[in-house]
Amino acid sequence: MPLGAIAALLLREALVNGFRVAAAAAAGVATADLVYCAIATAAGALFAPAIQDRRGVFLIASGVLIVVIGGLQLRQGLKQRTREEPMVARIPAGLAYIRFVALTGINPMTLIYFVALGGAVNSRGTSWLGPVVFVASAGLSSLAWQLLLAAMGSVFGRAANPGTIRIIAGVASLLIITLGSIVLVNGIDALGPS
Repeated sequence: MPLGAIAALLLREALVNGFRVAAAAAAGVATADLVYCAIATAAGALFAPAIQDRRGVFLIASGVLIVVIGGLQLRQGLKQRTREEPMVARIPAGLAYIRFVALTGINPMTLIYFVALGGAVNSRGTSWLGPVVFVASAGLSSLAWQLLLAAMGSVFGRAANPGTIRIIAGVASLLIITLGSIVLVNGIDALGPS
């Protein structure tokens, strides 16, 4: 499974908000993956060219959003450090689920990934069983991977003191900004002359 901006956000969520909230966020990522996979598998090769033609725009929008999220998280962490608050602001599990469904849903790499895979699954045969098994497997695999990331982040978060968590959360925010910048540059590059 790829370790990109969504995974970095999930690890940060686990680090600062613990496993329960991060598990809800992980379920949000897996839900979006499952929905994209089902749509991509059903639509298959039909939408692949249209999405590929607009790849640059999707990447630019996603890159800007990821940079903004990382910047807001970094700013929040720096403000709290100056006020000497012990932890980064906590959010309820339901909000984490909704946030991660939305973040994963607007991530163009998720869409492109599943459209490519969905087209490949549809081209393999005429049975409905293959695509159903593929979608179920993709959803369960995504959930397992996201829960593993949530568990790793929360275990480390419990072991670290509040100052260490703030430092790691700041580094994670900078990593998210960097990943968003890379996505943005790739989007600009994709719009260039072919």
